[in-house]
Amino acid sequence: MRITVYGSSSARTPAAYVAVAYRLGELCARRGWTVINGAGRDGCMGAVTDGVLAAGGEVYGVILRQFLDQGLRHSQLVECAVADDMRTRKHLLADGSDGFIALPGGPGTWEELWEIAVQRQIGAIQAPLVVIDVHGCYAPLRLQLERAASDGLLYGPPSELMTFAGNADEAVSILAGECP
Repeated sequence: MRITVYGSSSARTPAAYVAVAYRLGELCARRGWTVINGAGRDGCMGAVTDGVLAAGGEVYGVILRQFLDQGLRHSQLVECAVADDMRTRKHLLADGSDGFIALPGGPGTWEELWEIAVQRQIGAIQAPLVVIDVHGCYAPLRLQLERAASDGLLYGPPSELMTFAGNADEAVSILAGECP
């Protein structure tokens, strides 16, 4: 399987988030899954890559040219595509993915998360989207989805857009079809 992972690329990312990202990388590699991410060396992105590599897996990256020029690319990716804008980057990250995982992150992660959620809502993507809610970082998103559903603003229940997991193990089990 090819799994796209979104998450922070900030060197200021809290250690708890980084630990979950590293564990996610290890678990994906142990299952033989290929990971695609934003190619960053820091934050959740870098930790996922480090976890995959430590467990003998492969990571492919898609980085914005401006971040490549700033020297923010992880040095041990199997391959790294370079995009000139976010629209192209999001397309390259999603293309051919069998599943998506969102770790804690900021506006870039949120944009990528919503892009996939919208594509799922309109039926353009059937691959699952799992959001890892580390220490409640995505609790407000859950509330917003529940409110949108109760207000009739969603076409179906929030679970049709995304599934929430409490940790990396649960997220991988969901993607593997081992959880309801």
